[in-house]
Amino acid sequence: MENNKIYPDSFNELFSKNYTCNEYEKFIGQGNPASKILIIAKEWGMEKTDPAYIYGIKENFRTWRDMRHPDVKNWFDAHWNWSAYHPRQPYKGQLLLKDNKNTDISLNNKGTSLTWCAYQKFINKILPKDLQVKKGEQLNFYDYCFITELSSNCMPKSRKNDDTKKSIETRLSSNGILAQPFFRNFPVVIMAIYHYIDWYNDIPIIHNFDGGVLNYEYKGIIVSEDTYSKYDEETKKRMPLFRTNNDFSKGNFINVHESADKKHILLHTNHFVDNSRPRSDVWMNELADIIRPYLNI
Repeated sequence: MENNKIYPDSFNELFSKNYTCNEYEKFIGQGNPASKILIIAKEWGMEKTDPAYIYGIKENFRTWRDMRHPDVKNWFDAHWNWSAYHPRQPYKGQLLLKDNKNTDISLNNKGTSLTWCAYQKFINKILPKDLQVKKGEQLNFYDYCFITELSSNCMPKSRKNDDTKKSIETRLSSNGILAQPFFRNFPVVIMAIYHYIDWYNDIPIIHNFDGGVLNYEYKGIIVSEDTYSKYDEETKKRMPLFRTNNDFSKGNFINVHESADKKHILLHTNHFVDNSRPRSDVWMNELADIIRPYLNI
């Protein structure tokens, strides 16, 4: 059984602080706190009346605090009982299949969300073959990364929203959960938040994220040559070309930021799902190729 001793001190220290926000704004995340990859998404796509919001978001901080890693039960063997849920291995037993959403457990295919299918597809790119998950096999991506959300304001579909802005500001404030040292210890940070950088441009998201400690320097953008050629000159000066990828689908991009000591990299890019399917192998391979040197594998 894992315990708090194998987690970074900075993770355990999260629970010794006094936060002045609501419980859901203290959402820490899911996956392995001792991993090397942090994925920051926009928000959970659900209604606030969904039990997953209550147990997955609102109860997240308390669950981590009180049960760092119990022997997590198989979610399906436990008949979807929330007492079997733990964010270290969330919904354990889910398979690399798109969830058929059948509410009868005997007819449910044990699949997962498209986003989690995409996360698994990405993590497969950096795992040795014997650890890669094939279609229909049990997910393991959460053993190799930690996932959190920029905002705790859940929405079925992302849109510019005052409540979302307030949530981001709260979570990135000096006493906010995302401003704590734990989130600055990962060698690799992937901010899959697309337009949120532009929509909430009066919030210095990346600076707030590194807290002035890592001193990320913008290195440039990876984008198709055709797309880049259409940028105006002012944009090209502000966003120099890091390298091109002419196989990128329209709209795909990866902004590259590296820390001053060259031991940490932060990537700002698209959401992992596009038009109801995981992003292409080209995009996944590009992400994997960029981060691999920072993983020491």
